[in-house]
Amino acid sequence: MLGSQSDFIKLAKDKNPSIIGSHCVIHRQALAAKTLPSEVKNVLEICIKVVNSIKSSALNSRFFKLLCSELSTQHSVLLLTEVRWLSKGNMLDRLYEKHKYI
Repeated sequence: MLGSQSDFIKLAKDKNPSIIGSHCVIHRQALAAKTLPSEVKNVLEICIKVVNSIKSSALNSRFFKLLCSELSTQHSVLLLTEVRWLSKGNMLDRLYEKHKYI
């Protein structure tokens, strides 16, 4: 943690005052993603609906895997979970990779 008095950055600055502390870059992205502009949030919601429609049916999932194998794409699974905040970025990357075919 980055507390001002007792945590790691304070202890490190006691040893070396020139150290600059910051939060994890990935954590900053997750915090920024919670306050997205409405246009970007709408696009993200549409992408989530597309992924959920593919994942909601076993038949759709099999067709998607078959499509990925025919196209010999790197990823054959669209990842999205609300628990893991990194998964939205992974999902968007993989969806964009296949957007011409979906």
